[in-house]
Amino acid sequence: MLIEILGRENYASQVASFMQSHGIHKVIGFSGGADDRLQGVPEDDDLQLKYVAFRKTFHERLISDALKLLRGYRVAILTGGTEGGIPELATRKAKEYGFKTIGVFPRKGKKYALGSSLLDFSICVDPMIGEARWGDEGATWTSLIDGMIVIGGSAGTLTECAHIQKINESLIKNNETPKYIVAIYGTGGIAEQLPHLWAKPTIRNVCMPMNRIYTGREASQFLIEKLALDDYFDPRIQTTQQNTGESI
Repeated sequence: MLIEILGRENYASQVASFMQSHGIHKVIGFSGGADDRLQGVPEDDDLQLKYVAFRKTFHERLISDALKLLRGYRVAILTGGTEGGIPELATRKAKEYGFKTIGVFPRKGKKYALGSSLLDFSICVDPMIGEARWGDEGATWTSLIDGMIVIGGSAGTLTECAHIQKINESLIKNNETPKYIVAIYGTGGIAEQLPHLWAKPTIRNVCMPMNRIYTGREASQFLIEKLALDDYFDPRIQTTQQNTGESI
């Protein structure tokens, strides 16, 4: 299903209907770069090719380890829904393991959007004002997630994290569950810098891990505990998901 949000169109009911029809209670987002390259090194240079291959394998392992632990929980996986990098890797792995997938992307990125074989629910966001640009989707993306795992990332990921921190100020003030952010260290980019970027300490300490997280499994364990996902565990889903992907 592809929903195109035009201006201030209300899409909340369609999202709610999708989640209800599939028994989804929480949404876990994966955020990170879509084009990791060594700066100043030619695209066809052997060093660049080896670096790109290594990063893909490394990121794929992190994502796989995170998703394996989330099997059996009534969650959907949200990504940028476009080709390349973390958005595509996370979407492909989520489908491989039997999760429902949601993609949110701007009209600028529609031509790069993954197809219906990988995305169960797609949202194409138009700008409120002016021309369509990358980043238009940020507010919609952050409004949908309950928790997010950050792998690398640059300006787009930084914008999402900053927006979530601002949203959390209101959520925490009203004693509501915040949106959790888990950065995986060793992946570079924004994931390395998040703890050092300015945010109110009282907010950051509630929605981010106090200790460094290095693996996908640790990231998912943090979200399982903070979002009380054990309340949404269904072993029947776990069996189905294991049958669609590799065994744990």
